[in-house]
Amino acid sequence: MKTHYRPGVKYADFAKDFTAIDFDPNAFAGIVKDSGARYVVLTTKHHEGYTLWPNKQSWSWNAGDVGPARDLVAELRDAILKVGGVHWGTYFSLFEWFNPIYLADKASGGATTTYVDQVSYPQLIDLISNYKPDVIWSDGDWEMSYNYWKSPEFLAWLYNESPVKDTVVTNDRWGKGSTCLHGGYLTCQDHYLPNQLPTRKWEDSDTIDKRG
Repeated sequence: MKTHYRPGVKYADFAKDFTAIDFDPNAFAGIVKDSGARYVVLTTKHHEGYTLWPNKQSWSWNAGDVGPARDLVAELRDAILKVGGVHWGTYFSLFEWFNPIYLADKASGGATTTYVDQVSYPQLIDLISNYKPDVIWSDGDWEMSYNYWKSPEFLAWLYNESPVKDTVVTNDRWGKGSTCLHGGYLTCQDHYLPNQLPTRKWEDSDTIDKRG
């Protein structure tokens, strides 16, 4: 960093250099299909808050507004649906490392829910309403309770009113204390390898980096 970038460069400064110029969703979907995978889950937003679809809550910090100027979520969804035989899923981080609204809520111990009300909850509704995933992979929940995240309210909407209410499957990361207990299937912690076969559907979420 010190060799190649000016002093004071920020993480957000790199967004304009993310062009996704080599991303071919149809080729990607074809590889997934040929691999024999039955489902694929795209990281639509990780903990830094940048979203791969345009939305009001991440204004100027999403793939539509800065960087590729594309809706990468829609492109991959369409490609996956076109190849057929593969379920389409979306990963979504509830929290954001650097969002000052979230950090203020965290400092209050969850007494305020401004971040959930203004950012994460409406983003989830937008994501499900517009992209209709078969799988929702929630993450970033561990610092706050499921009540802070308003997970019961969201899941009630998801399974009773949403456009995917009859087909969607969720994992178990919906708030501190709920992981490995509640959900359509269990992911528990990363690298989850139970000593005996669980009685519920489960997933081994492995990282591929050396430090994971």
